[in-house]
Amino acid sequence: MKVLVLDSDARVSRGLERTLRMLGHEVLRPTSAALARAALETEQAVDLILAAQHLDAGETGTGFLRWAEAHVPQARRVLISGTHCPPDFIEQPGLQWFQPKPFGRSELEALLSTPGPSHPRP
Repeated sequence: MKVLVLDSDARVSRGLERTLRMLGHEVLRPTSAALARAALETEQAVDLILAAQHLDAGETGTGFLRWAEAHVPQARRVLISGTHCPPDFIEQPGLQWFQPKPFGRSELEALLSTPGPSHPRP
């Protein structure tokens, strides 16, 4: 599975990348939403996008995932946040859902193996 990880906290994105690679997945880890868009425009065979809500340069995960939905519609999309699920985020069973931080390897494995959220929305 090919996974794009977008988080402005380098420790979080590196940790996700390491775990995903240990689980046998290919990982793209752009350092900004602009670089993520460029990567997805050239590499559309992404299966899953993990995007943090709070990104740099005034970007939000919800805005990025709306763009991804239009440009890479086959990719499943997961918004991750340590605070809360934003009210403008719309879950779409099997395609788009919210995952609260922190989460560990077992939750990450569930994200990769199931077609939707493994927990109720807070």
